[in-house]
Amino acid sequence: MTNPTAYEPPVDEDQLLLKWIRRARESQMSHYDMADLLSSRERRVGWLVTALTAFVGTAVFASLNANAVSPALRIVVGLVSVTAAVSSALQTFLRYAERAEKHRSAGARYGAVRRRLEAIFAGDPDALDGHYLTAIRDELDRLAEDSPNVPPQRFYRTQQTLADAQKRDAAA
Repeated sequence: MTNPTAYEPPVDEDQLLLKWIRRARESQMSHYDMADLLSSRERRVGWLVTALTAFVGTAVFASLNANAVSPALRIVVGLVSVTAAVSSALQTFLRYAERAEKHRSAGARYGAVRRRLEAIFAGDPDALDGHYLTAIRDELDRLAEDSPNVPPQRFYRTQQTLADAQKRDAAA
């Protein structure tokens, strides 16, 4: 029995194109998945910051109108205020929106390369120029250098999702 994780290099141009198509698809989907995850985190932290600052603002405004504000209420307002400030700082520090956009852009670029590879594999004469393998390899290398990192567990999850979808399609 062969080792399923063993690497087998392509032996011809068709195998090479198929491997590049698969890798480009996995990278495209992984980057889109990361973009969705980071956008979701940005929204959650944004809602938290908005709710907490609205509460603090309202509580402070209400305390200005009251003659005697209980110490317990002051402590609660103080803790919520600190939580709002920390959440806001984390939102800025973690740069979820910026990172999501970088992943979305990388996903789009991998998608463009994948479509070009598929056109070449399908025999589209417009996709074939004199040095198309070199040009695509260079583009994939640039993408790998320029793209933000996708954590391995997120990438493996994408690979598994795509493999499961392929099995379902084959069984149907």
